Amino acid sequence: MPSYNVNKKNNFEKIVPLPALILLLIIFLIPLINTLTQAFVEDGSFTLSFIKEAFTSPYTRQILSFTINQALVSTLICLLIGLPGAYLLSNYEIKSKKVILGICSIPFILPSILVILGFVSFYGNNGLLNQLLMKLFNLDEAPLKILYSYKAIILAHSFYNFPVILLLVTTYWDNLNPKLESSSYVFGATRIQTFFNVTLRRLLPSILSSSLLVFLFCFTSFSIILVLGGGPKYTTMEVEIYRQARINMNINAAAAYSLVSILFCIVLLLLYLSSQKLLSSSESIVNDSYYKQKKPASKGGKIAAILYFFMAIIFVLAPILSIIFKSFRGTITRGGDKVFTLKFYRQLFGMESSSGVMNDATPAIFMSLKIATIVALLMIPIVLSLAISTKRKNTFSSNLIELIAMLPIAISSVIIGLGYYLISARATSIPPMILVVLAHLVIALPFALRIITPELDKLPKFLSLSAISLGASPFRAFVDIELPLIKKPLIKAAIFSFATSMGEINATLVLSSSKIETIPVVMYRLIGSYNFAGACALGTILIVVCAIVFITSGSSKKV
Repeated sequence: MPSYNVNKKNNFEKIVPLPALILLLIIFLIPLINTLTQAFVEDGSFTLSFIKEAFTSPYTRQILSFTINQALVSTLICLLIGLPGAYLLSNYEIKSKKVILGICSIPFILPSILVILGFVSFYGNNGLLNQLLMKLFNLDEAPLKILYSYKAIILAHSFYNFPVILLLVTTYWDNLNPKLESSSYVFGATRIQTFFNVTLRRLLPSILSSSLLVFLFCFTSFSIILVLGGGPKYTTMEVEIYRQARINMNINAAAAYSLVSILFCIVLLLLYLSSQKLLSSSESIVNDSYYKQKKPASKGGKIAAILYFFMAIIFVLAPILSIIFKSFRGTITRGGDKVFTLKFYRQLFGMESSSGVMNDATPAIFMSLKIATIVALLMIPIVLSLAISTKRKNTFSSNLIELIAMLPIAISSVIIGLGYYLISARATSIPPMILVVLAHLVIALPFALRIITPELDKLPKFLSLSAISLGASPFRAFVDIELPLIKKPLIKAAIFSFATSMGEINATLVLSSSKIETIPVVMYRLIGSYNFAGACALGTILIVVCAIVFITSGSSKKV
């Protein structure tokens, strides 16, 4: 191809991302800088007192210690749950593998507010599990008192994050070349020796990478700890940021704690990115179908697989199904008998008055749908333009743009929400919905970019270069040739952004006011007022929306 065609293509890939990059800098870096500067200001003067307090006080060390502790224990439990499943799925021929992976992936696509509600509905003192045990053993009080404790936090994090371990390790394990294991057997090693000396060593990059990702998620966890922790005893960095900003109204202290959290999260993100590089360079994947053949499970293996996946499916589905079940169960007679009823749904839609705090939730439902739709539509041009720049691999500008676009992963959504909360306090003329939309865009962008970038990278460069050589402009070549080929993954990125916005609670809770309410915020308030039946009814609506979104997403293309 003539060199001028390549130059035209390169210039196009340099120019197109600029508007989206400028927008990203405005909606992400400006709120972030606005937040962090509050840590250095007191009564209009520069000060380091808040920073010194945040970095050196025993209280900070206590909070940081607990944050690291619960994240580490949660990660270890996720490994204990996920690795046996990865072993079974990667080493034995299991016909229902796709179904099992699909079910085990459910927690990862659920909003955290649904995880909280599911655990309250299933594991609570009046939850389905305790009710069942009380009937079976004729007990007068609940035998399992898990909620509002350290155990509840660890259990919820394990439920929410073990699919990360299961999916990433299984995918990597499936692609390992089994020749090394075969050679080990030839030289007389047992299966156990081969596993620990050969297989496990080769799996370490995937285990390390997935563990770091889970640790990062647990480190920045907010709503699960805020609700299931049950009090100040189990305060993490994110909860303390929220408490200082919205309860104590101490923005300076909240900004200082935000800086501490960001520094730790950046270190974790850099470690994760390093593990990703190690993962990609450690061993090339196997493409020969011969190597991917798996042996049928033995009788003992079948029993182990059945027991493991039965327990895993119960662990995953029970809390979610309990939300749906409880939304249709209520007391409508003086005898207190539980019967099937639609009264909680009628109350949600204002068709029946409520004696409690539940009001018509229709405005919140429509507000969530409106915000999520806007986020999804705006995400398409933004993520597409940024993804175009990443095609120029190993250039400074493309690496810089990708780093900036992925940086929100290292910044918790609580801190993002705090930045927009400070903007809303100063710029009162800006409609609150616009600020919520911008916050949701920032939160969903890295994940949407991860969906579209690999598909764009797969496109052969000669397609667009051939069109340019025939006289088409780079823009026309991209629109007519490349864009149709990535339409389905682009739609999936938009759908994922829609679902992320529908379930986002952390930033929205920090930013929200009486002027704007979404489904997760209303659910949080219903849970806080112990109106679990109403929360379950609203949660069921959110489950249905998420199910429709991800079924549609899955049917469009497997990415």
